Amino acid sequence: MDTATTTSARGGTRIADDAATARATDGSGDRPAAGTAPDQFWEELVTSALLGTDRRTPAGFTRAGTGGDAGGGGPEGTATGDAAAALLDAAALHTVRRRAGLRPGPAAPPPEPAPADPRAPLPEAARRRLGQLLAGRTAPPPAGRRGAAPDLAELLPQWLALAGEHGYKAPPAALPALLDAARARTDLRAPVLRFAGPRGLWLARLNPEWRFALRGTGAAGSLPSPRDAEAVRALWDEGLFAERVALLIAVRSEDPAAGLALLASTWATERAEDRLMFLDSLRAGLSDADEEFLEAALGDRSRNVRATAAELLSALPSSALAGRMAVRALTCVGPDRTADVPTIGVEAPHECDAAMRRDGVAAVPPAGRGERSWWLGRIVESAPLSCWPARFGGRGPEEIVALPVADEWHDELHAAWCRAAVRQRDAAWSRALLGSPATPPATGPGTSSLAERAQLLSMLSPEERALWVARFVAAHGLSEAFQLLGVCAVPWAEPLGGAVIDALDSAREAGGYPWSFSGVMGLAERCLAPEAARRLEALTARPDEAETVVPGAGGYWSEAFRRLVSTLRLRASIRAELAPPSRRAYGDGEGPSPGEGPGR
Repeated sequence: MDTATTTSARGGTRIADDAATARATDGSGDRPAAGTAPDQFWEELVTSALLGTDRRTPAGFTRAGTGGDAGGGGPEGTATGDAAAALLDAAALHTVRRRAGLRPGPAAPPPEPAPADPRAPLPEAARRRLGQLLAGRTAPPPAGRRGAAPDLAELLPQWLALAGEHGYKAPPAALPALLDAARARTDLRAPVLRFAGPRGLWLARLNPEWRFALRGTGAAGSLPSPRDAEAVRALWDEGLFAERVALLIAVRSEDPAAGLALLASTWATERAEDRLMFLDSLRAGLSDADEEFLEAALGDRSRNVRATAAELLSALPSSALAGRMAVRALTCVGPDRTADVPTIGVEAPHECDAAMRRDGVAAVPPAGRGERSWWLGRIVESAPLSCWPARFGGRGPEEIVALPVADEWHDELHAAWCRAAVRQRDAAWSRALLGSPATPPATGPGTSSLAERAQLLSMLSPEERALWVARFVAAHGLSEAFQLLGVCAVPWAEPLGGAVIDALDSAREAGGYPWSFSGVMGLAERCLAPEAARRLEALTARPDEAETVVPGAGGYWSEAFRRLVSTLRLRASIRAELAPPSRRAYGDGEGPSPGEGPGR
């Protein structure tokens, strides 16, 4: 059929669309060829719709008169010259005709089957709980007060850590939600990808939004075995930069010497920014065997590479660089012979010579820092701490730190010692610089910076760390304890947990709002041992408010403690649900249990 006639249902305008229905073919006799009359008619419709039918009427339209059956069936007395309505009718008809004539394209090849995951499946109760946690992650935050319900999104990291400890694999149906959660929160990426396993990486390749899983450490599951020398070499020579960094870290973690040899094989041809990232990965497994390579890197063209190499060498107390820094440090710092009592005297460097610059001391200090104090700090922090007892007559770290420092060099010298203790992971010096937890931070022997104190604490054993922070909280309360609590092992061991509960109770009795302690409350929800819920029950009741108490504060505290108790009980349930069958018989929170991972 070469022509088609349609009657508008709106007004009876007849459209004689000879051009639109002419079936120009592409050789098969049944499909319009591109650029033929149907395509031209569609362009006419679009142009008329944009300009308006009053200004341009598509070719092929004929206007009928009004009244009677002039439009071929329009209602009596209805205007049949409505070109706008006719255009819409023609567009609808032409759209249906184009869709009906569309042939399906060739099917894309199916993806490769997902790899097998030999790990054990989740228990049914744990699988349901995972669904709740993932759903809670996307739930809109409640308006105003949080209420007494646990924050499910904040429990997901601990759930993943426990599932990883027990060696479970992710349910296939949960993989998309897990990858979405990891895309939104970078702190979840490593545990999610470990839990998702090879199937998670397989699925991530099918969605560009999950490409983070294929980069850097996220792609560790697809790396070759460090023992497969041929595959390791192929990926090192041909892989993307992020893949090469992940490969170097993986090889280094299993065989530090092999990782160093891999890096050395291409070091001369790497870009400066790549050399910096590769060099930084040597922190894992750093040993005296790396000294020769790092010493050569001190002559690198890049200033940042030289600085990083110097920092790594200073973490090796027996390195040649550490020896050179010790000579400089002992020249600058020593006993003050002119003082009436034992005192530390300081004579900071007057210049930064070429040898100092080669050893990583920047000649130009940051804005706001004096040159001499900057150079002194870089030298002292890079010198081995073992050089100081002999310099001060055989005194130990605590005795040295307790000595007064002349000429207001105290803060600069102690801050440098703090950095050295952390860099060299020296527990004795860290303990000495921390001082007594009862001492106010502003007058402590080592530093008044809570951030530096937290770093020093991380050098101590978990038990000693918890005891020190518990005594700090008992002496000073919670207002300055947030950073210190963050470095303690989870769940908080006694007496730390009890000290935090007592401090929260004291804050409640003081009558203020709990909002100023929201950070500590959030940590307590994630880090207190679940068994502490029994002790906290007594604090959930709304107290009688005295006249000196802020109105309504008691209700807020009651709500906060109820949320804390419900969160601890939920964590106990999670622990029981994820426990292997042989241990599930202990019940909710009873019996031995593994650690619950870091509090995040």
